[in-house]
Amino acid sequence: MDKKKEISFNLNNFLLALSLPLDYVRKFKCSSPLNHSKRVTYIALNIGKQLNLTPQEMSDLCSYSLLHSIGLLSSSNLSKEYCEASNNIADIFPFLLDKKNILKYQNEYFDGSGIYGLKDEQIPLLSQILSLSITIENRFDLSQLAVKDRAEVIEFVKSCQNELFSKDLVDIFLLISERINFWLDLQNENEILYFIFANLYDFTITLKFEELLKITSSIFELINKESKLLINLEKMIDFYKFEHKDKFTFLIAASLCGIGKLCIDPQIINKKTELEKWEYEDIKSYPYFTKRVLTNIMGFDDISSWAIKIQERQNGKGYPFSLKGKDLSLKDRLLAAVNSFSALTSNKVYRKAYSKDEAISILKNSAEVDDCYDLSIIQDLEKVL
Repeated sequence: MDKKKEISFNLNNFLLALSLPLDYVRKFKCSSPLNHSKRVTYIALNIGKQLNLTPQEMSDLCSYSLLHSIGLLSSSNLSKEYCEASNNIADIFPFLLDKKNILKYQNEYFDGSGIYGLKDEQIPLLSQILSLSITIENRFDLSQLAVKDRAEVIEFVKSCQNELFSKDLVDIFLLISERINFWLDLQNENEILYFIFANLYDFTITLKFEELLKITSSIFELINKESKLLINLEKMIDFYKFEHKDKFTFLIAASLCGIGKLCIDPQIINKKTELEKWEYEDIKSYPYFTKRVLTNIMGFDDISSWAIKIQERQNGKGYPFSLKGKDLSLKDRLLAAVNSFSALTSNKVYRKAYSKDEAISILKNSAEVDDCYDLSIIQDLEKVL
């Protein structure tokens, strides 16, 4: 591997980290309890193990399970549109086997009563496993299921034999549900993670930085439809003549710097009126959630370090770590400045976009009066953008 041009990438490691913000999205839109994706994955992999799926199939099943809710980034509910969006977004990720519309058919039922009307073996096996796992997780709050309620889950699955689920999958679920640890593990995130790691082969691959950026920038565009952050930042990077690795890892960091916003209630993020003090404090926590995501991805040390300082300021009045100028590198200061410029020149729910001149004036004033930004960078922004 050429470390100046490539990075080691493990899809399931990446998606396990990403499952945190995706679960918050599902919580806000569907009232699902947190760790939803991990519980779906735990059930699915237990079934896959009993079916003796190949290591590649198990790896992909894990990825699809962790990723199944991603359509909610562009859809408001669990609809046909949601299934198609999830399936289309999955195409950007490097699965091991040929994609067979697994997420498109995640809500199909064995008797043909699902969204697309597929039945029996028309439904891909991995989609059938997902459908059972998701249905159980959606119908019952497995995160705090009482012992006395386990029988209700089992009876529900039995009643769905050859209707929602095939007899083979029902039999397998009944088998694994006999184990007490199956139910206890569902309520313990650490045990779920241990099970996932213990039952998957390491299919780490080598990606060019450009390939990884394509993945992360696609996620960025789903979350930040109006933002020109990446476009503006690339212009500044080229102006400063960053080396190849620095350029692309920095752009990857920028593309993920707002991932923590998914963990904040969208009613606060999109509020048109002035925020209450507690609401502003809630928003200020988003870089902390970004840190929780990115620090769990292998090989993302530099990327995480830059991304989580997006709201830090030279005067120490930024958030969430209150770092000061001496703690902020050129890249940290550059990303903060370009992010603020891009935000000012974008339309928001509570105001229209500022012009370039107005934005530069605001940033210069913040740099000169409050020492929020590096004035030399603001002056470069004025010349380049």
